[in-house]
Amino acid sequence: MGGFNFGAFPILQTARLRLRRIDKSDLGDWFTVFCSPGVADFLIDFDSAPSEDYIGSFINWADEIYASQTGIRWALTLQPADRLIGTCGFHLYNQRDRRAEIGYELHSAYWRRGLMSEATTAVMGFCFDELALHRLEADVVEGNGASAALLQKLGFTLEGVWRERIAWRGGHHSMWQFGLLAGEYRALIKAGRLF
Repeated sequence: MGGFNFGAFPILQTARLRLRRIDKSDLGDWFTVFCSPGVADFLIDFDSAPSEDYIGSFINWADEIYASQTGIRWALTLQPADRLIGTCGFHLYNQRDRRAEIGYELHSAYWRRGLMSEATTAVMGFCFDELALHRLEADVVEGNGASAALLQKLGFTLEGVWRERIAWRGGHHSMWQFGLLAGEYRALIKAGRLF
C-alpha cells in the first residue's frame, strides 16, 4: 500500500506547473475558468451557467474530500505565477479496492499547450506511486472528444459506454468509461511514454 496518509497537503511540481491546495482566494479565478468558452460544455455539474456561489461550494467540496480522505483536487498554477488556471485531481478514492476517479478542467485560453497532459500525468503518478492504486478511472460525457483524446494519449482504455446514465440539460446522456491499471501505467513509464 502507498505511504500517503492525508497529513500535510501534497504540492506537485511539473516542468511548467505547480499543483497546490485550492483556497477561498481562488474563487474568482475558478469561476473565470468555468466561464471561459467551452469549459462547461460537457461538465455535468452545471445545468446552466455557473454562479460564484456554486463555485464556492466546489471549494468546500475540495476541502471535504481531503478531510474525509476520499480525494484531492489541486489548483493548477503556471509557474512562476500562483494564479489558478484550472484544477485536476481524484475523488471517490476507495482504499480497499485501491481505485479512484480522476477529473480536471482548464481555462480555455491555455488549451492545446499540453498543460493538462502534464498536470494529469503528475496526478496519475501520485495516485499510482503514493496511494498505490490498482486502478484509475475517468467518466466522460459522450461527445467530449477532447477529454477522451487526452485520456487515450495518457494510456487510458475506453472500456465501455453507460447508456443514458445521467439526466442533464433536459435529456439523458451516455457516459464513456475509461480505465488505467497500475501495470499499464508502469509499462508506459518504462517505455518513456509519460513525462
